[in-house]
Amino acid sequence: MKFVYFTKMLKGQDVAGMIAFCKETGLDGADLAVRPGYPVTPENVATELPRAAKAFREAGLILGLVTAPTDLVNPSAKSAQALFEACGQVGVPAIKIGYFPYRGNFNEDLKQARTQMAGFAKLGEKTRVRACYHTHSGNFIGANGAVLRMLLQDLDPHHVGAFVDTGHVAVGGGPIRMEFDLVRPWLSLLAIKDIAWVKKDRTWSYHVIPAGDGIVRWKEVAVGLKESKFNGTISVHGEYDTRDYAERKTLAKAERAFLQKQFASV
Repeated sequence: MKFVYFTKMLKGQDVAGMIAFCKETGLDGADLAVRPGYPVTPENVATELPRAAKAFREAGLILGLVTAPTDLVNPSAKSAQALFEACGQVGVPAIKIGYFPYRGNFNEDLKQARTQMAGFAKLGEKTRVRACYHTHSGNFIGANGAVLRMLLQDLDPHHVGAFVDTGHVAVGGGPIRMEFDLVRPWLSLLAIKDIAWVKKDRTWSYHVIPAGDGIVRWKEVAVGLKESKFNGTISVHGEYDTRDYAERKTLAKAERAFLQKQFASV
């Protein structure tokens, strides 16, 4: 397993800064956000991704995956074609695509999402880059393992994958071992989040906190990974506020150590 950091949380850093962050925190590389406002964007991906990949490689680090904008849901779009082709050329093995919305008619919404996912499977086969779908809680098709299985059913796991998120399935899924089991043939990536519930004015909401401090049952996560024989990339998302950049480094290093200990038997 390789531990990478989601560079969404390193906005403002150039590629060299991202590399320095990974080196200083003991991480194996990056989950590179290819989004507007970052060093590599959907518009410049053909030129800037090769440069970023070369810099990471020369630093002894990996680009374990690329995370696309959340609205990248059409495999026929020029932006999707360009991103997959660029990743294929530099050896990035996976792309987290966007989210298919639930609009109120599950059967119809699932049907449309499966059509698009089948298109991504063809694009993945062509470029040798796996199209991965993330279990994000909320009004999305594929928000948990059960629906994600329905989305990916009958699609080749070589070309499409499941990106299970520990925090989001703790909010909107079943027991984590069952979540893994549901998508086992496609299980490619693991996103690390921990969750705290907060009540304000009689309304409950949740927010992300460092791993080990919230409701995620990490021992069960470790058992589920072992049962699934998982050996993929683990993306530490770090989607919580910090006082400053130094604190973000400290917390990333602590999360890496915590996860290494929890998953030592996997």
